[in-house]
Amino acid sequence: MTAEKLLFSALKLCGRRIVYNLGSNGPVSSWIRCAGNRNFRRWIPQLGTIRQHHNRHNSNNGLKFVIGGNAMFFGLFGSDESDDEKVPDFIMTMKRSILMIQKGEFKKAEQLLHVALRQAQALQNHQAVTYIYDLMANLAFDLGEYKKAEALFVSVMQRLISNGTPENDIKVLHMSLKMAKIFEHQGDTGKAEHGYTFCLKHLQDKVDKGEEDEDVIVLWAMTMDWYARLLLSQSKHDKAFEYFLKAYEVSLKINGEKHEQTAVLLNDLGTISFMKGDNDGAIDYLTKATEIGKELPEMEELGSIHVNLGNVFIKKGLYDAAKKSCQEGWRLSKSRKNKESLVEANDCLDEINKLLSS
Repeated sequence: MTAEKLLFSALKLCGRRIVYNLGSNGPVSSWIRCAGNRNFRRWIPQLGTIRQHHNRHNSNNGLKFVIGGNAMFFGLFGSDESDDEKVPDFIMTMKRSILMIQKGEFKKAEQLLHVALRQAQALQNHQAVTYIYDLMANLAFDLGEYKKAEALFVSVMQRLISNGTPENDIKVLHMSLKMAKIFEHQGDTGKAEHGYTFCLKHLQDKVDKGEEDEDVIVLWAMTMDWYARLLLSQSKHDKAFEYFLKAYEVSLKINGEKHEQTAVLLNDLGTISFMKGDNDGAIDYLTKATEIGKELPEMEELGSIHVNLGNVFIKKGLYDAAKKSCQEGWRLSKSRKNKESLVEANDCLDEINKLLSS
């Protein structure tokens, strides 16, 4: 088996969702990148209860790491070796590291990556060293170790660009997007916005030129999603709505209507509509999201969407409808063992009971 095939088989293990908790009362963003099927599937964000504030702080609750910040694996290892050729030690070490990541043993995974790095350096395999740095950067990013991740991403980009990779290459753009998110976590919104707009400009150029590669399209949509969240945190509701709407349209095109990503983006649109005072628009978006959710029995976030809808009904004084929606949110949260949305549902029901008894 070639080194490429062996590492590829290890990367195919990545079927887990990454959950980034950007705030206990704020948005939760998650997406899956699996090199095995070339999907970023599918940057699923979910805003918390819409009557709550969107505070940002570093939280790693629910962290699940998956390999693949970039599609850097492709082309890094040659495929011309015979199947009988001995697999380099660093490939086997990387495979073990990936398996540790799948098991949630992140410290062991990091230690193995350092071993793999020394092995690749001993062989003077420049491409392997670059890829291992990339794995380290993504691991640090998903563990919330942003200073370390920043330094590693910078190193990887410098190595790529020094070898002739252009700044608009998807690998560089994917790392630039993560750098923007790092700056946002660190409170440097100026650098974060510059990073998001840099990525959007180059990705928009690719799309305008007829780029049909799914990785490019999904990265474009994910960039719009993340940028919209920054805008939302700055109370720039109109502009945030614009980018969420674009992301929703891409999700419809790529995923179709009956998909978690599509439902959650409808939730986001409903959330912002509520913030803008458009309660009827919020009800339309959220109702559509809950209808789609009926076709998605494994959607963990569905309970929160029902609670969000219930809160809009409260705002409009439709207490019976609100109670029904929040009860459904409670039932779904309980059945899906989603503790955060269960708390939201209980808060919603408590508020309704107070209003009905007053």
